[in-house]
Amino acid sequence: MRGFITGKLLAILGVLCVISYVIMQTFFPEKGVDQLPPAERLNLKKNIVVLGVDERPEEYDVGRSDTLFVVMFDTATKNASLLSIPRDTRVRIPGHGWDKINHAYAFGGRELTQKTTEEFLGLHINNYVTVDFKGFTGLVDAIGGVDIDVEEDMYYKDTWDGFTVDLKKGRQHLDGKTAIQYVRYRDEEGDIGRVRRQQRFLMAAYEKIASADMLLKVPGLAKQLTSMVKTDLPIKDMISLGSALHSMVKEKGLAVATVPGEGRYIDEISYYIPDVRAMREQMAKMQGAQMTDRYKSAADLMANEYDSAIKKVSSGDKSGENKASIENEKKTNKAEKAKKELLEAEEKAKAKKSGTTVKDSMTKAEQKALLKKQKAEEKALLKQQKVEEKKLKVEKDARETKKAAINAATVTQQNNIQ
Repeated sequence: MRGFITGKLLAILGVLCVISYVIMQTFFPEKGVDQLPPAERLNLKKNIVVLGVDERPEEYDVGRSDTLFVVMFDTATKNASLLSIPRDTRVRIPGHGWDKINHAYAFGGRELTQKTTEEFLGLHINNYVTVDFKGFTGLVDAIGGVDIDVEEDMYYKDTWDGFTVDLKKGRQHLDGKTAIQYVRYRDEEGDIGRVRRQQRFLMAAYEKIASADMLLKVPGLAKQLTSMVKTDLPIKDMISLGSALHSMVKEKGLAVATVPGEGRYIDEISYYIPDVRAMREQMAKMQGAQMTDRYKSAADLMANEYDSAIKKVSSGDKSGENKASIENEKKTNKAEKAKKELLEAEEKAKAKKSGTTVKDSMTKAEQKALLKKQKAEEKALLKQQKVEEKKLKVEKDARETKKAAINAATVTQQNNIQ
């Protein structure tokens, strides 16, 4: 009898919890940094978030969203657009504090990444598509590879992940293996350069799929292609949406953009800092919406929160940051640096033994990559120095203005006394 009563009480408690959750979500919806409730986010187009995921084999590391963009289209106006979000973009991840947006996947998978993206852009996401690196190489191989003009000789060796990029400048036919090298390559432009290459590759891949020969093969490949991705879209809907998107792009083209902002180091971590006001104006335009006073004030509030959070951490207050993530990235950076130094020491030892210099033992591509890296580091250092100089000048001007105001007030007071 006691077990029966306990069971009924637990059932009632469960129902009350569900009712409470519904009430809270209806009357007190969770808000983002901009304080906009989900119901007020932009939702004038079909919005699909696409994640390219760097999944790790280790149990302790589920991976990161290495590529992140949102496809937006409206079948009525036949407008289609794509917005890329640099993976190092600094955002506030719900429940985890300020961090890079690509870390959201590690903390809560696709769901948390989608939620973070919605709050960041002030946008309602309708559906998602995720593809890991293995799926990406499979997709590229399934369509027979992609032809693209490689802008420059690309060489990069990631000692930490054991990943090497080695591509030559000029027209290249990229299969899955070389395509992943192209879209992951980082040069002196950092995150933005990589985003630009990812966008170029997407357009080249689209042109390949949209070619007359491929269009005949796509229906037969549909099942194979969809097995390489994860999505909440049924195959039938994916095919119809793909057909609609193709029609729109063919008629009006695809508007491609990137979240506006700039790269900056904060507490030894490299971030991409978004220009929040410009980004929200961009979102309104891409959605075909008006920049209302409500949406504008939300953007202003969000921009102020960003500025305030950066000032706090710059002054040593890390209370709003994801401390564990920051410390982990610092440790990873140090470990990667130590590994590179060890490899360089081994190269020097080999060179000394063979009677050659390290430079002689390097390939031309490796020498070029080293030179580019040195130039990029010098450029980043110079940029950081300019930022610091500007900051000091602003602070100095503020002190002088305050001092002048105090002096003027003192003179006025003395004149009044006289």
